[in-house]
This record gives sequence, structure tokens and C-alpha cells, in this order.
Amino acid sequence: MDGSAIVILLTLRDLRHRFVRFAVVTVLGAVVFTLLFVMTGLVEQFHREPVDTVDALGASTWVLPRGISGPFTAAAPFSTDAVAVVDADEFAPVIVGRAAVAQDGSEDVVLIGHEVDALGSPPIDEGRPVAAPGELVADDSLDVDIGDRVTIADTELAVVGLTSDSTLLAGIPLVFTELTQAQDLVYDNRGVVSAVLASGEVRAIPQGTVATSAAGVADSALEPLDGAIASVDLVRVLLWIVAAVIIGAVVYLSALERLRDFAVLKAIGASNRSLLGSLALQAVLVALLAVALAAVLQLFLAPAFPLKVSVPTRAFWQLPLIAVGVALLAGLAGMRRVANSDPALAFSGASG
Repeated sequence: MDGSAIVILLTLRDLRHRFVRFAVVTVLGAVVFTLLFVMTGLVEQFHREPVDTVDALGASTWVLPRGISGPFTAAAPFSTDAVAVVDADEFAPVIVGRAAVAQDGSEDVVLIGHEVDALGSPPIDEGRPVAAPGELVADDSLDVDIGDRVTIADTELAVVGLTSDSTLLAGIPLVFTELTQAQDLVYDNRGVVSAVLASGEVRAIPQGTVATSAAGVADSALEPLDGAIASVDLVRVLLWIVAAVIIGAVVYLSALERLRDFAVLKAIGASNRSLLGSLALQAVLVALLAVALAAVLQLFLAPAFPLKVSVPTRAFWQLPLIAVGVALLAGLAGMRRVANSDPALAFSGASG
């Protein structure tokens, strides 16, 4: 019998003999890998959120006051007179500000004021765009319906449309209204704007301003979440350590319990390579089964998570590959014990 056949037979025999143990370990590993899927989806959503939101506003360039980190993280309005200095293929002023929407409670939002049918107007999933002051388009995460009336800064607005995937800062919804309405709500001054959105070539901008790409604006909107992303990344590292401990423990126990069997096989000429391959295959099978189960479990956990989870497609091949590597590293202690075992143990009365 060749080495590969020995590996497969040993592995299948041990999995069948210790089925309950390996089933429990697979489920425990699946729980850990499910959390890894969710954490990966959270980090992906943190990075994707500002890019999707900024792109939906239709501008390739933002003209902003010099010295601010970004329109969503700092407020520095400038005069509407400066808008006339902008020379671009297409441009329009906007207001960006934080606000609270009141309707059976209060929820923080990012308020965008834009000119009707101009840059800054979001794509509409349901209803219609803002056409006049007193109207509002909201992201569907705000839990309002078309026809609802909400209050911002003691001003009542009617919800006329809904958009989607327009959130920032880990799920804060955006709401959109007409420019002059937003100027009244945020600054109580119709002589200022927060930024000028532009698309195409930008040939001139006012003094005291800078032209920032949409990608740069998205990056600035992500900066407040740097600490949260670092914390999630740390949790992911800890979860990988837990996965390694779980898989490594079961492989090591299996190696200890099978030392006498391995000694017998060594004594009749089985190579270390085939014996170690049995343990390695065992570790890999447990890891892959756990990841496969986790890929199913995350489908049920992700929608129930408080924050939106966007598990990227690459995670479904990256996690199995990493899991295999972790499983092999975790099983090294058990493999080393087998490699160093004495064939004479097969003829002794002891078992370890």
C-alpha cells in the first residue's frame, strides 16, 4: 500500500472512531469562522461605505475651504459669491451638515442640501427627487416612508423619496433637501455654502479653496473610523488564534491517543511522511468543514447584525486558504510528537 493510501485510510479511520469529538470541534471552529466572516464584512463595509456614498453624489471633484479635513468631518462654510469663480464642465454648490431628524424619537443624520436636479442629488430608489423647499429624500436606513413628515431644527419636511446605501461614519444615514432649505436649517444664512461639487475638468477655483478628488473626500470620511477598524482587526487576529488553538488541540490529542498505532506502523515500515500526512489531512479537513459551515451560518447572522455587513466575495476563498495554513501550523505540535515517537513503543506495554 502506498503512502497516500495509508494517509487516507488512517485519517478516515480516526475521523470515524472519534466522530463526536471532531463534530464538536468543527462546530466550534465554525462559530469562530462565522465571526471572522462577519468581522471581515464589517471592515469591508467601513471602507466601502464612504466610497459608495460620495460616488452617488455624482461629483469627481469637491471644491472645499483650505485647511479642513473633509466636508463630512469639519465645517467651514464660504460665501456663495465664490461659487461664481468656479470654472468647470459642470458644478453646483452644496450644504453639508449634521442634524437630527425627529419622528417618534430623534436620530442623527448627515444633511445634504443641493440644487434641484444638479450634482449632489442622489439616485432615487422609490418616490421622486426633491423639487422644492420643504421636501426631503432619505436613506432607507432611516426607517421613514414616503409621505411621512419629519422635523429638522423645528422645521417640518415631507419625505418624497428614498435612496439606499447613502450612509457615513458606520451607518449614519444621509438626508437630502433643496439647497436654500438646507442653508436655513444648518446655518440660518443663505449666503454661505459648504462646498462646490464639480465634474469633468476643473479650470478655476476661488482663492482660499482646494480641489479635492472624490476619492480624497471618501478617505477623509473614513478617518474617524480608524480606531474602530483597528479594533475589529485586533479581534480578527484574536479569533484566528482561537481557531488555531481549537484545531491544534484536537490534532495534538489525536496524536497522543494514536502514538502506539503510529509506532506499530513505523515498525512495519510506514514512513514519517505518510503518518504526518494523516494528521495534516485531519487538521485540514476539520478547518475546511468548519469554514464551509461558517459560510452558511454567516448568511443568517449578518442580516441580524446592528451594522451593515458586506462580506466580500474574496473572503470565500481567502478564509479557506488561511484556515488551511492555520490548521497546518496548529497541528505542528502533534506532528512533531508523532515524528519523534519511537517504533519500539509498539512492543512495550506503555501507550505514550
